[in-house]
Amino acid sequence: MKQYTLKVYPKGQARTAYRVIEISGDDTLDRLCDVILYAFDFDRDHLYEFSMSGRLYSDDNFSNTQDYEGQPSTDIKLDQLGLQKGQNFIFHYDFGDDWVFQIHVQKMQDEKARTIAHVTDAKGSVEQYPDYDEWDDEEGEWDEEDGDDFDEEPEETIKARKANKEFMDLFLKDLTSAGLSQKTIQNHMDNVDFYLTDYLPFADVDEDEDGDEEAKPMDMKDGVEISNLRRFFSDYYIYHCLWSTPGNLKTTGASIKKFYKCMADHGKISKDQYKELCALFKENMADWQEECRQFNDDDGDFLW
Repeated sequence: MKQYTLKVYPKGQARTAYRVIEISGDDTLDRLCDVILYAFDFDRDHLYEFSMSGRLYSDDNFSNTQDYEGQPSTDIKLDQLGLQKGQNFIFHYDFGDDWVFQIHVQKMQDEKARTIAHVTDAKGSVEQYPDYDEWDDEEGEWDEEDGDDFDEEPEETIKARKANKEFMDLFLKDLTSAGLSQKTIQNHMDNVDFYLTDYLPFADVDEDEDGDEEAKPMDMKDGVEISNLRRFFSDYYIYHCLWSTPGNLKTTGASIKKFYKCMADHGKISKDQYKELCALFKENMADWQEECRQFNDDDGDFLW
């Protein structure tokens, strides 16, 4: 039997809410469902499925309802799934509210005695049924002006995405002209969007005249600076991104390298800046990957 260490987080909330779970390969997907729901304090009263491909409602998914004859069932044991270290799959719960949890296989090892499934690390929380305090009982309508914006993107991210639209459009045009597949193009776009809109706007903090911390969002041109690239790849990506693997780190680097080549070709940054970026990646990428590999092989001493 194997013992699996799994990182689990609600889709889109990798930085704010996750659980690290250790579970035996002799346990079933049904048992994994129970552990995840317990870990996030969810009620177990809805249908669910596990998708190895990431496609929801597929006939190939493992489902706890057998409405469709021949569809795989969630009573299958984890050891029968052929899981691999670094693999990602999805737990889809409550087909009405569509809760989607990303699951990353962080570690696998042989177990001499069966592991009792348990949570080893946790951060943040999510509400299965948010309490809408601003619901208008008389009108029966949600007051959008006064309601909680619990599911909205941060204002800094929205502003950054608008500011970067010109650059992302240029990048998309160049990728399309290169004849790349739609999947490859989307991966490059997603990787760069994460760096430009989810990292840079929150990465730099200075002090104002009174000595108080004041965030000063960085923009696309700041992102090509060597110190910022080094901080992102050697620290933030490895230790703060739940999906970090040596392979993902390298492909993210390739996407950012392509993006800034595009920016240099269109005169948005200097050629010398792009050359410095290439030299940085050539000199350090292997070391960053090794650091990421060692972090993922850690026996549970997580640094978050």
